[in-house]
Amino acid sequence: MKAIALASLKGGVGKSTLAAALAVRAAQDGLRVALVDLDPQESLADWFGRRADRAGLTLFHNADLASDAIEALHQTEAPDLVIFDTPPAFVPTVADAIATADLSVIPLRPGALDLIGSEGAVQLATEAGRPYLCVFNDVDTRWKGLASARDYLEGAGVPVAGAAVAHRSAFMVAMASGKTGAEGSDKRAAEEIDALWSEVKAALAKGGRR
Repeated sequence: MKAIALASLKGGVGKSTLAAALAVRAAQDGLRVALVDLDPQESLADWFGRRADRAGLTLFHNADLASDAIEALHQTEAPDLVIFDTPPAFVPTVADAIATADLSVIPLRPGALDLIGSEGAVQLATEAGRPYLCVFNDVDTRWKGLASARDYLEGAGVPVAGAAVAHRSAFMVAMASGKTGAEGSDKRAAEEIDALWSEVKAALAKGGRR
């Protein structure tokens, strides 16, 4: 059993959207995926409730902390992958999820405030000695500063996914109906999630504690 935490101390960066997209993509690969929504806003749980096709997906309710969820899931028919969606706040819930996960995926937009906002989650992962990967999400494809933003992070020794997820209406519309942007007619959205999932799988394969 492997675990991913979607984490950022800044709101509005698309944690729940990426959590849903990665969960569905993993299920399409034949993995059994458990979703654990630790955010009081419950965006991921709400999405799951709207979803018709739940093949390979379950929603785990009975834990307030990621570490408790992992312990409880070990007592059941454990899934192949657990995905934690976390609140956008500097609270013990986030620190515990990052420390528990085999990989934290930290979404951010390529703007100055978002780059600064990613530092809290990066710091928590670094202090816990846990792997993490920053992902540029909701990117304006016309914006010319993406390369500079990537260089800024990589220059600071921060791992950044080669895949970036663009701002697409497909993602927003799909979430409202319990789907993901990668499941619709937007082939580029599907390609972006495929590329990100490939990087996440590779990062998970490098290690972990379960």
